[in-house]
Amino acid sequence: MGIFERLFGGGGANFVAGGISESAQLADPFSIPTVVAGRQLIADLVSSFPLKAYRRDSGEELATPEFLRRPDPREPSIDTFEKVVNSFTRHGGAWLLTTATGANGFPLAVEVISPHRIAYTLNATATRFASVLLDGQRSLTSKEIQYVPFVLEAETVVGSSPLVKIDQALVQLNTAMAFSAFYYGAAATPPYALVSKTRLGQDKSAEMLAAWQQAREQSRPAVISGDLELKTFDPVSAKDALVLDAINYLDATVARVLGIPPTWLNTLAQSSLTYSTSRDEARRFLSTTLQTSYLSRIEAAFTQYLPRGTVARFDTTGITRLDTEAQVTVDAELIAAGIMTVDEIRDRRGLAPSTAPIPEPEVPNV
Repeated sequence: MGIFERLFGGGGANFVAGGISESAQLADPFSIPTVVAGRQLIADLVSSFPLKAYRRDSGEELATPEFLRRPDPREPSIDTFEKVVNSFTRHGGAWLLTTATGANGFPLAVEVISPHRIAYTLNATATRFASVLLDGQRSLTSKEIQYVPFVLEAETVVGSSPLVKIDQALVQLNTAMAFSAFYYGAAATPPYALVSKTRLGQDKSAEMLAAWQQAREQSRPAVISGDLELKTFDPVSAKDALVLDAINYLDATVARVLGIPPTWLNTLAQSSLTYSTSRDEARRFLSTTLQTSYLSRIEAAFTQYLPRGTVARFDTTGITRLDTEAQVTVDAELIAAGIMTVDEIRDRRGLAPSTAPIPEPEVPNV
């Protein structure tokens, strides 16, 4: 007996007997709406950041090589990084194939390869790849192919997806959504009633109810005559609430595993943690999820393609950029505190130095 059959008795039994087994799964569990939205949100954010080059020792920004601007010349960089992120969340790792090399031996282009095109074997201790084949024919060396794992365990060098680790929760979410479609169509408690101010005979009540049900089945407006009125009830019944709670909880589980604020996926938060502004929430998401889980892995992978002493880093200022009013306030505070000058502020904004005379500081009378 499944969970919904135990909770809903006859409703659950009808659900299973109706041809939708509780163990039924979507052809692809990654097509669950919350999973689709979460993966797309992360992939879109990561791929929107420009990847730049910096000196490892000083942090000085260098001229961005064309390789970082467009790793795969055949497609925009946003597509390349989106493929990498989606490979992380679906397959647990991404494969990068070097497709062009410069005279200095450094890559000029890489391609993100679908894991379905890769066949590999591991050594006896599963600590490294013993062989890697592309399309079952071409043997690749470590200089030609780079594997970027996502979630790693000590037992193997092969990464895993956090969504695969909660596959049972995804099955339950899929089951809950399929059950809700059946339940609300055939087994839910109607949250309304036809109310008459006068006492009706049994025959008259049955006649009006039949007319109402026929209108509902035919998806047309019902005519309420006499002193009848439609009254809705809130909250929903206990059974209905259980279905909604199950879906909300499992939706929140997906958001939690992906490290996404539940509100960004229109999911109910399962905690009382709040943020003063959306910018604070974005900063926390950047530092606790994007940077640690996604950006750092991609940066490390592309740093290996650069000369020694140079590192690749994403410019993430866009996600925490202040609005104009807040930026003016911050600039004024920096100038007042003597941390930056007017011209330094203007230079940071891409403006020419000010031609206006610098006002003399006021000296208090003593």
